[in-house]
This record gives sequence, structure tokens and C-alpha cells, in this order.
Amino acid sequence: MEEIKKFIQKVGVMRLGLVVVCGVLLLFLSYSGEDETPDTEPVNSQETVSENGSLEEYKRAREEELKELLQKVDGVGKAEVMITLKASNEKVTLKDNTNKGETNEEKTVLVGNSDRDSSPYIIQEKEPQIEGIVIVCQGGYDSVIKREITDAVSALFSIESHKIKIMKSKEAKE
Repeated sequence: MEEIKKFIQKVGVMRLGLVVVCGVLLLFLSYSGEDETPDTEPVNSQETVSENGSLEEYKRAREEELKELLQKVDGVGKAEVMITLKASNEKVTLKDNTNKGETNEEKTVLVGNSDRDSSPYIIQEKEPQIEGIVIVCQGGYDSVIKREITDAVSALFSIESHKIKIMKSKEAKE
């Protein structure tokens, strides 16, 4: 007991408390990290429905963000945005390359879960590609505003300018 008191006095209460808090935090983070296994269930009809729902949510969120941004720009006025997607989310799986003599084998790394099912280990999810954007706004008649919008949208979404269409709305003043 005396040794513990001497140790605490030597190290200091604050330092010892800091070490204990860090240890508890590390335990908490490592425990929560084990529970968060990637969602790698095989694709079935229910997942396709939820994936389509998330694609719609992704599309709507991008449309709303772009609409709000454009309406803040001088000369654009009220705007409406429509985005079309080229493809759905892409999941990249981890591959294990083994070299056996002259042949090279590539196998997908599988992860087991608590139900003893195995599924591919996902290392990256790519967002859907945007195919085209249509913007209807009050400033759509002005060529300078059109060029500014096209440049901004091209920079934001990395799409070619010919895939961006800007039109004037009915409420536009000429």
C-alpha cells in the first residue's frame, strides 16, 4: 500500500488520471470499432430497394445543395436543379494476390459475421457518377451568368460543360 502511495506522489495525480482516462478511451474506441463491421451483405431485392432509396436521397441532397448555392449568387435569382445519375454506388472489395509459380491468383477477402455468413470485405465505396445537370433560373437568359454557373457546376461535380444545361425560368425578367 505504501508503494502505491509513493508511486502516486512520484508520478502526480493529474498525470495518473490522464493515463487512466486515455486507457479507458482507448478501450472504448477499440470496443466500438469491433462492432462496426462494414455492411457487406450480398445484394438481394430488399437491399436493392434500400440502395435505390439512398441513391434518391443522395441525388436530392446534391440538388438541394446546388440550388441553395446558386440562389446565393448575384444575378441567378430563384433556381431549380435536376441531376441525373449515370451509375449507382460502387463498392470496391479487398483482393488477395497470391503468386503460385507462373500463375497469379486473385481472391476476394471475405469477412465472417456473428451469423457465420461470409461476405466480401469492402475497402471503399464510390459515390454515384453524375451524368447531367439541368438548372432553371431567373438569370438563365444572361450569357455571363450562364458561363459562371457552368464553370461552378463543372468544378463542383467534375463533369463536362456540355452536360450542363442552363435555362431561363418563366418568371425571368429580360
